[in-house]
Amino acid sequence: MSDQPIFPLRVLIGWISAAVALFAVTLYFMASGDSSGGGDRVGPSTFSRSAVGYGGIAEVLQRQGVAVVKSQYDSLAKASPGSVVVIAEPRTNAASESTIRGLLASNATILLVLPKWTGKPSEDRPGWLGSLAEGQIGDAKWMLRFIAPKAEVTRERNKVFWTTNTLRIAPSIDQPIQLIHGQPLRPIIAAPEGMLIGEIVRGNRRLWVLSDPDIIANQGFGRDNNAALVVAAIKQLRGANGTVIFDETVHGFVARPASPFLLLFRFPFVVATIQGLIAVAILLWATLGRFGAPQSLPPPLNAGRGGLLQNMASLIEFTGHQETVIRRYVLETVRDVGRQLHAPRGISGNALVAWLQRVGSARGVETDCGAVIRQIEDVPEGRRRNLSTLVRLARQIHQWKGEIIDGRVSHPRGH
Repeated sequence: MSDQPIFPLRVLIGWISAAVALFAVTLYFMASGDSSGGGDRVGPSTFSRSAVGYGGIAEVLQRQGVAVVKSQYDSLAKASPGSVVVIAEPRTNAASESTIRGLLASNATILLVLPKWTGKPSEDRPGWLGSLAEGQIGDAKWMLRFIAPKAEVTRERNKVFWTTNTLRIAPSIDQPIQLIHGQPLRPIIAAPEGMLIGEIVRGNRRLWVLSDPDIIANQGFGRDNNAALVVAAIKQLRGANGTVIFDETVHGFVARPASPFLLLFRFPFVVATIQGLIAVAILLWATLGRFGAPQSLPPPLNAGRGGLLQNMASLIEFTGHQETVIRRYVLETVRDVGRQLHAPRGISGNALVAWLQRVGSARGVETDCGAVIRQIEDVPEGRRRNLSTLVRLARQIHQWKGEIIDGRVSHPRGH
């Protein structure tokens, strides 16, 4: 291989600098980007500090050691035994309806808060409401019909006296007070005009409906005993170690798009996509045959008999046939010596070996070919540790051939 680098030093430094800069820009935008997915920061959500927001109750629960999750994706996946899912004043659209139906079809314990107010953001003070007015009562009916289609929603503008209160904490709400009544709701806090909190029990599953959000929203949460009332209600629904999950997808807060593939093409993640495409392009460029310093040619094969024998030995070693080759070499050497010494016609096998032993004894040959043959036949097959023994026997038969044909003087031992 050539010692010249594939990339010139200037090009390498340039690409590394560009990659570091793009990575830093990606981290900056990911840290500063808004993952809310278009949520309303002044509406009825836990991200809102406005009058109709729920930031106050979320903070109070956290200070009391209750685990609070502001869910922006798949609230049911975050729910554990004893958890409570809060669906508070959702938007009246198809996306919210699909989410509400999915949550209500599960076995989760749910606190449903009906909508009552509507407002517009302030142009002078970000995060505040510029105006607040009563919302349409039809929005509350739209939400109530998911669990109680025959129930009704009313707004009382006169003073209300609570005749049923299992929580034993009196609510404080200004007129008009939004109430519900009808089957299959069972009163938890109620007056003759209707229920402030109604319950539906289906098996081991409990579902509470809070008709008026004024006791839980920021504008009424701190009034009189409303905070204690809401905390008591949630604790009665929640298990010992349960989590309070505020579903914020119904307010337009979505942490990621519906398709993970589309996330690759949305800012700021599209920057990482561009980085990946650049890396692939560089890889393809670096692997092209025309790119970079030319590679040197491999060394040529060794010419001559030595190189040929070395290649043959390497091939035999690769296939693992050393034992077979050496055994055949010994037997063929014996037959070749018999031919050169003009052994009697038709003689072979043990008779040929015996004849060669007599000739070798007459010529003063010390090596016994018969002993070599017996030793090589006694060596077990398939064991690589016997290779040294076979090589020694091959050398002995080669030495025996030289001695019996050329004589010990012309072919001394150890040649």
